[in-house]
Amino acid sequence: MYTQLAEIPIPTGVQFTGNGGPGNDAQKPITIQVSYSARDHVRNTKRTLARSFVISGSNSITSTTLQDTPDVVAQIASDSGKKRAVLRAVKSDKGTARYVELWVDGYLQVSLDVTDQHGDFYADEFLGSLSFAPSESALVYVAERKVPDEENKDPFRKFKFDPDFGEGLTGKRRSRIFILRWDTSAKASLFQLSTDGAPDVRFGQPVFSPDSDDVIYATGYEFTQDGRILGIKGCFNRPSGIWQFRLPAEMRSGEDDKMLTASCKKLTPPHLSCRSPRTFTRDGKSSLVWFSAASGGAHLATSNLHLLDISSSTNLDILSADKPLVGFSDKPLPDIKLFPGLYPAYNLPTSPFIDSSILVHSHWGPRTTVLRISSKDGAVTDLTPDADGSLFSWTVLGTDGHSNVVYSRSSPSIPYELMLGTFVNSDEVAWISLEKPKLPEYISSALSSIQTSVMPIPGQHLVETILIQPAKAKSDGEVLPCITSPHGGPHGASSTAFSAYLTALVLEGYTISLPNYTGSPGYGEAFLQGLIGRCGELDVEECIASARHLVKLGISEEGPGKQLVMGGSHGGFLTAHLIGKYPDFFSAAVLRNPVISVGEISSTDIPDWYFSEFGVSYPVSSSLRPGIDTSPSPNVSTPPPLMSLEIFERLQAASPTAYIDSVRVPVLLLIGKSDRRVATSHGIAYYHALKVRYTGKEKEGRKVELLAFDGEGHPIDGVEAAKVVFEATRDWLAGSWKIL
Repeated sequence: MYTQLAEIPIPTGVQFTGNGGPGNDAQKPITIQVSYSARDHVRNTKRTLARSFVISGSNSITSTTLQDTPDVVAQIASDSGKKRAVLRAVKSDKGTARYVELWVDGYLQVSLDVTDQHGDFYADEFLGSLSFAPSESALVYVAERKVPDEENKDPFRKFKFDPDFGEGLTGKRRSRIFILRWDTSAKASLFQLSTDGAPDVRFGQPVFSPDSDDVIYATGYEFTQDGRILGIKGCFNRPSGIWQFRLPAEMRSGEDDKMLTASCKKLTPPHLSCRSPRTFTRDGKSSLVWFSAASGGAHLATSNLHLLDISSSTNLDILSADKPLVGFSDKPLPDIKLFPGLYPAYNLPTSPFIDSSILVHSHWGPRTTVLRISSKDGAVTDLTPDADGSLFSWTVLGTDGHSNVVYSRSSPSIPYELMLGTFVNSDEVAWISLEKPKLPEYISSALSSIQTSVMPIPGQHLVETILIQPAKAKSDGEVLPCITSPHGGPHGASSTAFSAYLTALVLEGYTISLPNYTGSPGYGEAFLQGLIGRCGELDVEECIASARHLVKLGISEEGPGKQLVMGGSHGGFLTAHLIGKYPDFFSAAVLRNPVISVGEISSTDIPDWYFSEFGVSYPVSSSLRPGIDTSPSPNVSTPPPLMSLEIFERLQAASPTAYIDSVRVPVLLLIGKSDRRVATSHGIAYYHALKVRYTGKEKEGRKVELLAFDGEGHPIDGVEAAKVVFEATRDWLAGSWKIL
């Protein structure tokens, strides 16, 4: 069942082309192109797919078949809908050829081979971008800069340490902004944007100003004082800011492959980590919006949303960038029904604007919900409240900028339904379903048997667990084995979104419990920050409290094979703690790339995590002030700490290794051998420590196995690897406890 569920295409983005409605031709059908990602287990690859939908005025929907787009790295339609830009990478035995294409009214007008100009295109959510200029005669994108000839003359260059962006972005280290311009005769010129004005900053996520082809806004990621680029995936607290670039006039010359030196200015303060710039114009006023979070501390804290008037791009009120449109309170949230603050994805949607509103999806308790934010006063409205108890989690995929928006929604029993919402007025949305996955009857029937609920944990303020179980368990009165699966992070969050992995385990006959313990986003800043300095204590107590509460309610029970536990990363840290502190409660455990020895930071891309999450100060704030082009602030913060004996002892005392002698259940370890986040030595050392303690005790049910995956990073999410992880987990939990 896992294979069929994992191969359901996942919607990843939308583009509106030729759309009707307000601001366009109201009589014209709405045309939407949807991009998907899909796993192909036969070819062991992830495929990119696309489908187009046409919605007529009578809400009649027609759609094309899913088509492969194997060479397309990224694509975007212009605001007019007449032009489409494509970044294409064509692989062959000779290597990879890269092209930038411009399509006009369905015809290829420009195709420029940029293979020799730069390395790989960046299409990730942290650095990548593809944006039209307002004149629709220029594009901006990001790619890996090639090493200049003068640098290649250095005989030691290839041996010099040059940090990359860490886990999930391995090899990406020299991000460069590129600009393609073309004239009316379709003559195209490519320019590289020099960032020598900010030598210790790497730039990504560029977008044009809505008022000028000569102004660009981008995110700048700064080196730390000790020469690091801290890993940015899943980390919202990096020394980063929003910058403005003003392009030189000679850019109009048409000289190909010219290096441009642009004036640059940082717009945001050093104590905030800023990301995801987006621009829009309403009522003659142009604005720049972005997310920020506190620099340092928790890796994912409550986000702010900022708005800056950029109508006069030469005289920006930089100080106003420190005043959020939507902020948060650090007081404890009395009730989860109250707005907890913003807990969005790393980025704003590519096109998040509906007239004068900004749409985002954000964790709110156990769900992700869609929020409409007024650009006038920051008022927040929940557009997708759980009025009927269906517990859908929602994702904004994109808007037409006027009145239409496409969402994806899912639950543990309903995968990825596409919805089109049309704003009737600022508070009312009319919904139609664009697409539901077409599944075989036996899969649909199996999914319909799943029930999801949310269970508050008594005595633990705001702590709750998401409960997923087969309906027959309730109707038959059968008490199924229960798997407690704490999320990672620790500032990740479990939500009610569809997961092929979890749903397939439920269909194997398990109840799944997903506790959102203190530190989880979506429950307010005080709840999130409440875990700092208490990792390995408070989070563990709340996870066991969740498991025992289900026993008290009769949803699960104690006994051989009745209580199981699994988790990855910080969830693996909690799993190891739980089987060490409560060895008689659980019957078997599965740990993926677990944090085992917090003092071991030898190869991690996020060394600050091992300090700050456990209450040890690790400063990462920016040294560049707003408005400063090249000079660091004279008030440079304290250097990052070294791993002293005192700190090491403190961190090790909070580690699962402190309880290794108590562990006696079967343990399966899953290790990605290319993990940049948690040193593989954590899991491997845990394996050896258990191996020696279990030797001669196999008849007592003590056994340990380790599966190591070549080329896999922290999530172990390759197509083959993820399937093996599921099958090994299923078999381990089903069989290992039986020898007890």
